[in-house]
Amino acid sequence: MKWMATILTSIICGATFTHAATAEMRHTHGVFYPGVNNQPVLQLKINGTAGEKITAVKINTGETAPGCKIKVARLSSSGNRNMFTTHTQNPVQQKAEKKAPKGSINFETDIELGNKPLYLWVSYDLPDTAKRNAKVDAVCTEIKMADGSVVTPEIKLAHGLQERVIGRVYPFPHRIVPYYRPRWVKGWGKSEKAIHLTPEHFNLFTDLIHFAYSISDQGDITYQWAGGGDSKKTVDAALAEIKRLHKEADSRARLIAGFGFIDKQITAINTKPAVRRKLARNMAKWTIERGYQGIDLDWEYPENANQWNQFALFLAELREELAGSGVSISIAASVNYRIPTLQVTDQIDFIVTMSYGSQAAQHASMERYQREANICVNKLKMPKVKVVLGLPFYSNEQGKLTDQYGYSQIYNWYPNLKPDVNTFRAKKKDGSDGAMHSFNGRKLISEKCHWAKDNDFGGVMIWAYETDLPLSHHASLGRAMYKVLRQPKKNRL
Repeated sequence: MKWMATILTSIICGATFTHAATAEMRHTHGVFYPGVNNQPVLQLKINGTAGEKITAVKINTGETAPGCKIKVARLSSSGNRNMFTTHTQNPVQQKAEKKAPKGSINFETDIELGNKPLYLWVSYDLPDTAKRNAKVDAVCTEIKMADGSVVTPEIKLAHGLQERVIGRVYPFPHRIVPYYRPRWVKGWGKSEKAIHLTPEHFNLFTDLIHFAYSISDQGDITYQWAGGGDSKKTVDAALAEIKRLHKEADSRARLIAGFGFIDKQITAINTKPAVRRKLARNMAKWTIERGYQGIDLDWEYPENANQWNQFALFLAELREELAGSGVSISIAASVNYRIPTLQVTDQIDFIVTMSYGSQAAQHASMERYQREANICVNKLKMPKVKVVLGLPFYSNEQGKLTDQYGYSQIYNWYPNLKPDVNTFRAKKKDGSDGAMHSFNGRKLISEKCHWAKDNDFGGVMIWAYETDLPLSHHASLGRAMYKVLRQPKKNRL
């Protein structure tokens, strides 16, 4: 590899210049998308003496695959803030050619160092034709200083990571992202007909969020309550079973660690930079050690601009702690209620919208689903491919948020449920009719999937997947969903 040869030559020959500057490089993003511009691939952190100048930054495209042509390569600065944001960055230079940049890319600069670390970013524009699962890479081979000296950045990896994971183009055309909880595995209402995961499921969805973890206000990782018994034992057993099924299915689906019930803890932590950094380090280490390929955060909700800003800083620190791992970061958000800032959404690989839970007559209407999708695009300026739209597999009592039932329980009460029905009356213990509920029946689920697909959004998310009927059942909501969206693989319905 040419970039490796450059580094080795520099080491063998020895530097003839002395300089104060030092540099680190981190591969902070592992997921890339066809047709999306300004996707960060490399972070450079440069320390030096105030007044020193950088005159050039040399980049090699590393292991970027031939099937992933680069339209434009950019160098930008976020100053002394460790946050790449497409909306607040300071562009330095971009390289665009009739043919994609190959091999070395030399950026000329005139940047003066200050008393704090300087952050530079390399980002790519990828064409619509970028091949799925193709490698995307960048390596900084040298930084030239105004005094003629050359700095070779040191590659930094996540704690305990033995080998760098090269970033890739996301392998599927649409995301299908169920949340799966180790507690209540028989569904709300204790229905015996709720699904238990099988290998077939792993060849149908694309990402599984194992919603099982939380945090302490000291920055440590904890287990969510698992419904009686030992939470650690229950969650660890669930993870082992998920991994077994994933392997048996020979699935390409990504496994994501889901962190929820973190509201009070993260609100407190974000006012303490040292604890915030500790949490980022612990969360990255936890995720990598357990073999997850992603982290999903469900903070309900940052209440003001300062909390959103602190959240963005935490996500940036989490990126650094995940360096070279390829692990994705996503957040759940009710954008109709609390709209994230641009600094937050620029840090994440995708967002899942909680387009449900309204006190209206229909708690998860098509109108709300579409409105929240458009908020992500028009107000948050997110590429459609990063917007994953929430589907409910549960009901909500009309006018309240306190009484809910999983889909399997609904069907257990009403086994002749028609596909276009979206309301029902819950049953009391004595069998008499209770309150009116709304939910999404098979027809509405199908229509929402078609709308997401036809309008080029990133896909759909499901809360909560374990409440569905088995896939073999004709009334399964998952079955209706997979007939519209699915992995391009085996075990088709």
